[in-house]
Amino acid sequence: MPVSGASLAYVEQGTGTPVVLVHGAPSDHRMWLRHCEWLAAHGFRAIAFTQRYFGTDPWNPDWPPFGTRLHANDLGDLLAALEEPPHVIAWSYGAHVALAAAVERPRLMRSLFVYEPGFPTWVSDPEQLREFSEDAERMFGPAAAAVQRSDNEAAARALIDASGGSDGYFDSQPEDRRRIQLDNARVMPKLFSQSSPVEITCEQLRALEVPTAITWGARTRALFRVVSAAAAACVRGQHASEVANATHMWPEEDPEGFCRLAVRFSRVRNSSGPPAGNGSKRGA
Repeated sequence: MPVSGASLAYVEQGTGTPVVLVHGAPSDHRMWLRHCEWLAAHGFRAIAFTQRYFGTDPWNPDWPPFGTRLHANDLGDLLAALEEPPHVIAWSYGAHVALAAAVERPRLMRSLFVYEPGFPTWVSDPEQLREFSEDAERMFGPAAAAVQRSDNEAAARALIDASGGSDGYFDSQPEDRRRIQLDNARVMPKLFSQSSPVEITCEQLRALEVPTAITWGARTRALFRVVSAAAAACVRGQHASEVANATHMWPEEDPEGFCRLAVRFSRVRNSSGPPAGNGSKRGA
């Protein structure tokens, strides 16, 4: 799938109204395969792509620096190439990317469903920022230390343990999920040296033209709860929900439940389009 200066790996399945899925870190489009199957069976054309620097394809030394600025530009280019505006579903790192694209190029999206964004650019309350910073140090400290030792695999493991909320979470996952995360371990140094996130303010979220849902897990870390709840308070006319018993890893743990919640929002806000067929497509 071409964007400016790169060709991104992707998978496409189903027919109907398009849905574009934006992954978090460390991951790639493969994390969405089960979601694509479900969406295709429920009347959508699901498109999951690998953001630049993620996945297993070679990196081009001429690419712009890793960060949400690059990835928001790429997402905008991808959306602009579609025949009609899609619903967009995004998680974690990808949620900030999608929100930045929605602020800057709102006419390219039919709706936006985000789960647990991680950058606090719209958080202004000092107590919330203190809570965020303290939990960010706990969450990212072990992964950052592993990056400093040049042990990218240990860094990926530590980040997934922290995201899942328990030591050993990484090892408790099915093998296919662990493999995707380890395949993306090479991106860990870039995550910890990335350019500053796109500065999205509460006022910009309040002015969003795209129907937007902000969701988070009832058992998630303070970091993600603070950022998500603050975003939900900013977005005008938004749909916010806290998912019972869910942590940051809920989108991977329960693909069907995650898709059902996203589709419920999109169908309330917009027409869902014609029934799906059985077509599927993969490419790069």
